[in-house]
Amino acid sequence: MQVEPTRLVELAASSDAILATMRQDWAAALDDLSAACGTLGDATGALNVSASYADSLTDAGEVVTALTAALGVGVAGLVDAAQDAVRADDTVAAELDRTTRHLYDDGPGRTPGRWGR
Repeated sequence: MQVEPTRLVELAASSDAILATMRQDWAAALDDLSAACGTLGDATGALNVSASYADSLTDAGEVVTALTAALGVGVAGLVDAAQDAVRADDTVAAELDRTTRHLYDDGPGRTPGRWGR
């Protein structure tokens, strides 16, 4: 499997932008929903509905927080994978360079010195 570090970084940046948008959208929705709960009034039925909405908002907030945390771990994984791919590319390049030097220094066509090889 071939991994392109540039593509991984692009995916991480895209995912990070999506996370930021999710957080902003939730904050805006939470403000709007909280304001709507506040305008229901103080009648007994309205207070019960308002309390139910408040509980639902808390639960939804926990879901959004869990989702953003999970996606954040995914973004960190993409960044780690990109760094691993770059390190692997560097390792392969160094190994190829070493092998090439070895071939030119000790490769075919060289005659052995007076001590053998």
